[in-house]
Amino acid sequence: MSAALDALAVDVGGLRLKHPVMGASGCVAFGRELKRLGIADDLAAIVTPSMTASTRPASRRGVLRESASGLLAPTERPSLGVDRLRPTALPWDDDAIGQVVVSIAGTTIGEYAEVAQGLRRNSLMRRVAAVEMNLACPDAKNSGRPFSHDEFQATKAVARVREELPRSVPLLAKLSADVTDVADIARGCVKAGATAIVVGSPLRAIGRPSGPHQHIDVAAPSGGLSGPAILPVTLRAIWDLRAAVRSGRLAPVHLVAVGGVSSAADALAALAVGATAVQLGTALLHDPSSARSVVDGLSEHLSHNGIDSVLDLVGLAHEG
Repeated sequence: MSAALDALAVDVGGLRLKHPVMGASGCVAFGRELKRLGIADDLAAIVTPSMTASTRPASRRGVLRESASGLLAPTERPSLGVDRLRPTALPWDDDAIGQVVVSIAGTTIGEYAEVAQGLRRNSLMRRVAAVEMNLACPDAKNSGRPFSHDEFQATKAVARVREELPRSVPLLAKLSADVTDVADIARGCVKAGATAIVVGSPLRAIGRPSGPHQHIDVAAPSGGLSGPAILPVTLRAIWDLRAAVRSGRLAPVHLVAVGGVSSAADALAALAVGATAVQLGTALLHDPSSARSVVDGLSEHLSHNGIDSVLDLVGLAHEG
């Protein structure tokens, strides 16, 4: 890379990264596949699949479906329970895998806390650089409304997890972009102890009818839309959060953009509207080499424009 490596280094709420490109939860597994492809080092960090208190099989087999400029994935997926982790053989323990951010999920506040308690055991926290809370999960005690759509419940969940984790462990709260005011929900999460905000989760969606009879598949009618199609929504949410910080509505907090980022140009746009880092998801499924392309593109942009640090790009769109 033409720019010095330290020019790409960032700090995301206490999570120190060699560059601002991470792998999103559910798209890089626990990193072993990246190692086999020889691209594990291309990402500054991986976010694991969301872990629950106990292992959950999916009640039905999900199917990935392509849509225009996107991917529709089932919202219900199997998950590994923290109770199944073996302290001597954690799924992310591999020298070839860099920084590991463990994603946690739950259907109640108590379950989020239980997962955090399980991780807190010293042997399980080995090589855990940060924890990301997947708050897009349905709240079983709130009519299935996602935690990320309810400021009060999201705040309570973050507070409980923060109590269970060592204070030195960065805590990233992953929110949804499809809400009326993402800054309201982020504000509660930051007050409760989140050190960074990640936006956003796949958008709730239904695939268009297909086949000769043009029926919607009633067995699995809905899912989460990801991919390039949702990038404008992600950028809008990051913009709103950065604007809220600038106006004083939201305490200063690092932002991570996920949802539709697939190129260096996309990453530059995310940084400009206020993100400090980005996560690649669907892009990696389509092209595993996309991480290297994004990192190289950022490096070339810095070098070509005489910019000393990628941090100088963060929030530039708000300065004009």
